[in-house]
Amino acid sequence: MGWAWFYLTTCVIIWGWTFVFTKVGLQYVSPVELLGLRFAVGVPTLLVIAFFKRLRFDFGPKEKRSVMLGSAVITVHFLIQVIGLKHTSATNTGWIIAVTPLVMAAMAFVLLRERLSRRALVGIGVATVGISLLMSKGQFGNLGWLSSVGDWLILASAHTWALYTVVVRDVTRARDPIAVTFAVLLPSAGVFLGYMAFTSHWADFLQIPLDGVLAILFLGLLGLALAHWFWQEGVARLGAAKAGIFLYLEPLATTALAVPYLGEEFGVFTAWGGLLVLAGVYLAQRKS
Repeated sequence: MGWAWFYLTTCVIIWGWTFVFTKVGLQYVSPVELLGLRFAVGVPTLLVIAFFKRLRFDFGPKEKRSVMLGSAVITVHFLIQVIGLKHTSATNTGWIIAVTPLVMAAMAFVLLRERLSRRALVGIGVATVGISLLMSKGQFGNLGWLSSVGDWLILASAHTWALYTVVVRDVTRARDPIAVTFAVLLPSAGVFLGYMAFTSHWADFLQIPLDGVLAILFLGLLGLALAHWFWQEGVARLGAAKAGIFLYLEPLATTALAVPYLGEEFGVFTAWGGLLVLAGVYLAQRKS
């Protein structure tokens, strides 16, 4: 039990902090370059983990189709999320992303015909009010908040992550998730690095300050590789249902670092909006 808590707590704190370090990295490189550098660090690290765990990559034809489709979805997911972070705060991102479990439930209902309970519908409604508070800062009458490109992109990324989860669900259950994660991210890394090969000035990367370099290393080594490994280890020890509870810590971890480190604002409407999002997720997932 002790190791499970360590793995899961460390994982969600790292994931919460990735939004902060993405904001740092975007000060020095473009969104695509940040993703390319992150993948260049993280994907080989995942391969090393897979090697030491002696994992196999002999996917069947149907599994390969799921992996390739999942790779296409995750590529879009990372791209819209990093562009969204360029236009909104890390704090907003952490709280909006917290709605992902509800999006997954709704998507499973639409695509997989899984049951969506009345409690889940209430939870979705409560979380929607919370997101509206986060995006509008309580100024519902001023419709300018509807043009918040960053917040809408982050909300869209919750949907792309949910779609990715649905697409790779079966192959992840049949294979080790670390092997699946590596296989999914490898083509994405090729896309971003291939684009950079023709558009980026690689010598400029040598001029990135220390905080930018540390941000990229954090995103690649910890956010992409170590956190995924720790999540799977924690789920294996505690079970998926109990492990999911730890995701409530993610927006708290983001806020705890973003406010002092980036100087982001944490006002009353952000607090109420975040609480409503978490309350909605809790209501939807709570058993009768």
